[in-house]
Amino acid sequence: MKFFKKISLTVFAAILFIALVSFSAQQYFNLKFSEEALNKHFQNLTVIKQIAEKSNMAHQEVLFISASVDSLQKDIIDQVRRQQAQQPAPPASKK
Repeated sequence: MKFFKKISLTVFAAILFIALVSFSAQQYFNLKFSEEALNKHFQNLTVIKQIAEKSNMAHQEVLFISASVDSLQKDIIDQVRRQQAQQPAPPASKK
């Protein structure tokens, strides 16, 4: 009986350790693009989505591609808006 409790405790501790470690490895990256490059990539994503929608792929695959592109474009827009909101306003010119 003691052996079973010891094994159960060890297994529980291992599962708890794995659960705690699996959520701590998140990193954030800041990528910088010129406005021209960002617009080009955004348009390319739109074209990829249109090509997928016109293809002969299975419906579920097209939905996945469309949702992925939409999510990426939404994240791009959110990042740009956040960065624009953080930038200080240019000083007013004095006449």
